[in-house]
Amino acid sequence: MEELLVKYVRNECSPEEEQWVIGWLQNPDNESRLRGLMRKQWSNPSVAGVESPDWQRMWAGIARQTKDLPLEPEPPLYRTVWRQIARIAIWVGCIIIFGLSIRFLREAQLPADVIYQSGADQYMRVELTDHSAVILNKNSKLRVSSDWSGPNRSIWLDGEAVVLVAEQPIGYRLQIHTADHVVTEAQKARIYVNYQHNKVRVVVEQGQANFVIYFSGMLGEMKKYALKPGGMAEYDEKSTQLVRRQVKPQLYTFWARNE
Repeated sequence: MEELLVKYVRNECSPEEEQWVIGWLQNPDNESRLRGLMRKQWSNPSVAGVESPDWQRMWAGIARQTKDLPLEPEPPLYRTVWRQIARIAIWVGCIIIFGLSIRFLREAQLPADVIYQSGADQYMRVELTDHSAVILNKNSKLRVSSDWSGPNRSIWLDGEAVVLVAEQPIGYRLQIHTADHVVTEAQKARIYVNYQHNKVRVVVEQGQANFVIYFSGMLGEMKKYALKPGGMAEYDEKSTQLVRRQVKPQLYTFWARNE
C-alpha cells in the first residue's frame, strides 16, 4: 500500500489505481494507518540517495482532492431493510440445506429397517434394542427403525400386538405408528395395539400413553389424547371418527399372557 501511495503523490498512478487510492483514503478507518506512515517518515529520515515521499505534502494534496468529491448518497431505508432480509433469508436457506444434507447423508449410511412377520398359526416375540418387546399375534407385521439414536424410537405395526415399553430415558419415547396419521407414544407401559382395515384400536393395560392424531390437511394440526390404565381409543381413518372409553384390558391382551 505504501508503494501505491508513493506513486499517487508522484502522479504515476493509472486512473484505476488513482480511484482505488482515493477510495481507500476516504475510508475513516484508514486514517490512523496513514498517520502512522507519516509519523514513521518524520521520525526516520530517508537514507541518502533514496528518494522518499513528502507525506505532509501528500496529506495536504489528498485533503484538497477529496474535499470536492461528491459524497455517495445513502440508499433509501427500505432498500437497506430488504437487503438485510435477503441476507438473513440466504443464511437461513443455507443452514436448512446444510442440515438436510447431513440428515440425508446419515440416513443413507444407516442399514435398512428390520421387518418381522408372524405366521398364520404362530405368535412372535420381538426384542428391541432399548429392552422393550413386541408380541405379535398371528398374521401381523412389525417394522423396526434402524435409527435409534434420537429421542423418538419408532416402530410400525400392521396387525395386532402387545407392546411392552421399557422405561425410556428422560425425554425419550417409543412411538408406535399404525394408521397414516396415528401414533401411540409411551415411556413405560404395556399397551395393546390393533391396526386392521384402516381402523386403529389402542388399550393401555399398564402405565400411560398418548394417542396422537395428525391431520394432514389442516396446517399440520395435531391432537393428543392421554390414556391411562383401562383407557381405550378407537380411530377410523375413513370417517375420521374417534371413540374413547374405559374397558377391561385383559379382554384384549389375554392371548399374549404366555408369550
